[in-house]
Amino acid sequence: MHLIPYTGRDQGGPVINLAACAAAQVAAGCRVSIFSVVRPSDGRQMEFDPQIYVTTVGGSRWGAFRRCPELWRRASAEECDLIHSHGLWTDVNRLAMALARRRHLPHLVTPCGTLAPGALRHRWWKKTPVKAWFQVRALRQTNCLQAQSESEYNDIRRFGLRNPVAMIPAAVAGPPRTALQPNTVSPLDRNIVAGRKIVLFLGRLHRVKGLARLIAAWSSLRAFHRDWLLVLAGPDEGGYQAELEAQIEQVGCNSSVILSGPLDDAEKWAALAQASLFVMPSDFENFGLAIVEAMLSALPVITTTGTPWKELSTAHAGWWVPAAPTDVGKALAEGMGLAGDERRAMGKRAAALAAQFRPEQAAADLIRVYRWMLNEIPRPACVRLD
Repeated sequence: MHLIPYTGRDQGGPVINLAACAAAQVAAGCRVSIFSVVRPSDGRQMEFDPQIYVTTVGGSRWGAFRRCPELWRRASAEECDLIHSHGLWTDVNRLAMALARRRHLPHLVTPCGTLAPGALRHRWWKKTPVKAWFQVRALRQTNCLQAQSESEYNDIRRFGLRNPVAMIPAAVAGPPRTALQPNTVSPLDRNIVAGRKIVLFLGRLHRVKGLARLIAAWSSLRAFHRDWLLVLAGPDEGGYQAELEAQIEQVGCNSSVILSGPLDDAEKWAALAQASLFVMPSDFENFGLAIVEAMLSALPVITTTGTPWKELSTAHAGWWVPAAPTDVGKALAEGMGLAGDERRAMGKRAAALAAQFRPEQAAADLIRVYRWMLNEIPRPACVRLD
């Protein structure tokens, strides 16, 4: 049984990762169920493999805490051998802890980056009472945690948790074949002046994504604006888009920056196919699923040291730079200044680097961890005890 606070597409990486991994688990012969809460801000619901038993319940209380007694009732009636919960700080995660304790079931927790220092500081006044109420106790009682990167493993240990940790990267499904065809019709076409190339950001429009520093960096690169566009694609969160629009107006970049709004799955892959560079200037990411999707689309990636993607630089597949406008601007200038053949060669190296994140591999590793937690096999090599 997977328990996750949300299954709306606008919630980004955790939902996309779960959909890919759960489908691969079904293909491997597992019976999979997913339980979640629905709020209007979650966006359109993710489409899961039809063989997955999905229960989503609306009418939650207490805002983002997502308290939902009906979900408790339905999940409590579901038979399962093991519970795998995703994210922290919500009543859905409290439900996962309660079910595991009452029914003596193994419990695996995937924090989804919520233990990163920046994530802990974000809305700390809401997390503090939740931490004291149940979250620390739940984490200490869980049988195992999943870290999706080395930096997330370090975050888990820094938080004081000594549980076993399974090192398993997120599952990322690659683009459909049609999305990579040169004649793909992108939802961005109506906004694009002929002959201009695209630097694409794909994700939630949220402060932690570093978009203010990206716009500041972009405003210093006016020599490129005639031939390039910066496209910010993703759902508005908490009204932040209005602040970005005001900043774009203030720096005088209206003609070279586009906010496209949220994209559905087909539109997302089409936009990635049309772009020439991808940028993710986040304060922090535990994994950065959109980064891997860009790599799988053969795009060079510019990201910050707040993400776990040092390999981009060492593999000559992109830039891994400090989270400052000057550093992001320098990387953008270098990327846009490359000849087309050089950018395409970087993109091919990025695609090769991303090939390790196949859903089948993540599902197989997780199933081995599940079986270990059920005392069926010895501890897998991916599980760390140190």
